Amino acid sequence: MTEDDPSTGADTAMYRCILDNALDLIVRVDAARNRTYVSPSSREVLGYEPAELLHGSVCALVHPDDRAMVLAVTGQVSAAVQCLNLVFRMCRKDGRYIWIEGRYRYLPMDGGALAMLRDITAQKQAEDALAEANLRLEAANLALRQHAHQDGLTGLANRRRFDEVLETEFRRARRHELPLGLVLLDVDHFKLYNDTYGHIAGDTCLCRIGAAIAGAARRPGDLIARYGGEEIVALLPGTDLDGTAALADRMRHAVASLAIEHRRSPNGVATVSAGATALLPVGPGREPVDLVISADQALYQAKRDGRNRVCTTGISMGARGSVAPQAPDT
Repeated sequence: MTEDDPSTGADTAMYRCILDNALDLIVRVDAARNRTYVSPSSREVLGYEPAELLHGSVCALVHPDDRAMVLAVTGQVSAAVQCLNLVFRMCRKDGRYIWIEGRYRYLPMDGGALAMLRDITAQKQAEDALAEANLRLEAANLALRQHAHQDGLTGLANRRRFDEVLETEFRRARRHELPLGLVLLDVDHFKLYNDTYGHIAGDTCLCRIGAAIAGAARRPGDLIARYGGEEIVALLPGTDLDGTAALADRMRHAVASLAIEHRRSPNGVATVSAGATALLPVGPGREPVDLVISADQALYQAKRDGRNRVCTTGISMGARGSVAPQAPDT
């Protein structure tokens, strides 16, 4: 086809019609990245007449925070890298920033580039709204999971969470042949406390005691849970009987040190009794419930021995003992 070919003019008119009616904004830039052609869709996309945008820099309307990225990417468009895409913000004539998806293709005839710019603001807003909704949903799910595992009164782990972790830690202790300790604590004369001070005061008392017990357990792997009523349980992975008994007495002392008045208690303050146990869960017949039963037996022994004390039992060695305070704590 030559310049005298009548089809040349028709083709040019067809291409011009395509450019003039394209929904995307089409921009041609020279090697210096200045605009040499702007399609009429600039009116819809940016609010500018095409003539207003001619000869301007490729970054003239780009958001300040995106300019370095646009310059870097458009600077890479070359014979070696002939096509690149990026997303950035551009300013409309009315001052509103919109999101643009840009596709840049290298033009070998003069080292320039052809840019096809599409307004994706609605799509970006939908994506941002979806991402925000997903974050809210994730936060709500996390709150639900925490609520499902948390005691509503004390904020400690609840019985369900304790049962789950006990199963997990028991299997881990068996697999690695490590000891597993457990302390079961009960608030002494708690019914009398409620009868004397009222249930609201009883709830406050139980919350303070739970916080003191949790504060005495300093390792991240230890689990402190409300076992039921006024009973609190501490699961201590990797802790033998001596370590479990020592921690149980530290918890007992932490509660007594709160000095919560309990005038119907022999000690004059709220105290706890504790049963401490530990086992090495190897060999046949060992089950997680054995640990709880053993601690419960030790707890009842502590109550029979006068309360405000720690009694111990170790399943693996069959040892029993009692750790009583040297003098009543006040």
